[in-house]
Amino acid sequence: MFLLPQHQFMKVKPLFDSFHHQIITMSVLEGNTVGDIYVDDLDNPTSALLNGMNFEVLFAGKPHNKEFNEKINHVISDHIMPKAKKMEIPAINLYYNNEQWKKVIEQEVTNKIKSSKVEKRFYTFDITSYNPPPKLLPDKASLRLIDASLFNDSSLNNLNQVRQWVQMPWPSVDHFLQKGVGYCVIEEDTVAGWCLSAFSSGNQLEFALMTEEGYRNKGYAKIAASACINFCIENGKSPLWNCDDKNIPSILVAESIGFKRTLNYNIYQIKID
Repeated sequence: MFLLPQHQFMKVKPLFDSFHHQIITMSVLEGNTVGDIYVDDLDNPTSALLNGMNFEVLFAGKPHNKEFNEKINHVISDHIMPKAKKMEIPAINLYYNNEQWKKVIEQEVTNKIKSSKVEKRFYTFDITSYNPPPKLLPDKASLRLIDASLFNDSSLNNLNQVRQWVQMPWPSVDHFLQKGVGYCVIEEDTVAGWCLSAFSSGNQLEFALMTEEGYRNKGYAKIAASACINFCIENGKSPLWNCDDKNIPSILVAESIGFKRTLNYNIYQIKID
């Protein structure tokens, strides 16, 4: 198993083509998301492990590759998990695109490392069902684009949290400002909630959102998410959404503004102690 140099990432593109519901793959390949790729052969890779952000791990290519498969557990347990623990990442997610890779993961990883199965949902946007929130923000709150001026605004509380959300997937804040988009709701002098693109590939943007405790159930998440959708509509972008099947707040926001569930799928998850 070899670590593929970043300038050669596109060599594995055909292996990940079936992951149409995970644009993190192309986002990593295009250099928009931090990640590593391990392959069986540097010149002609046929099996690959993509490690995005050090906790999103995807397997693709030839699943019946004994020499490659035998090294998967070593990479996860000796490289990915210690780094994830150091970064205080709570869990590592393992994605597969067919039953053959599922069996490999079970044999080489989940039979040796405690894990659980997690159900997830994938959404695409249906503009005919777009339903922007009619609710106006209260006088003490405002909607703001996540841009350079926001990050330079020293008067705001909780700005480091937003910065961390950007820096986790993106190579840098500047890279995000060039290729991504996000909006936040500010209540008085605190960033109360935000929605931003975690991954970018071509004209596709996958979004994630967060509302801080104490500011929830005010409609802030839906307002920030709708602002991101407006940006996509105005700029010819295709918004996407992935979330856990039990993440009710995320599901409610997505479905309330026009996202349609197009796929249910399962992954394996390893908790980091």
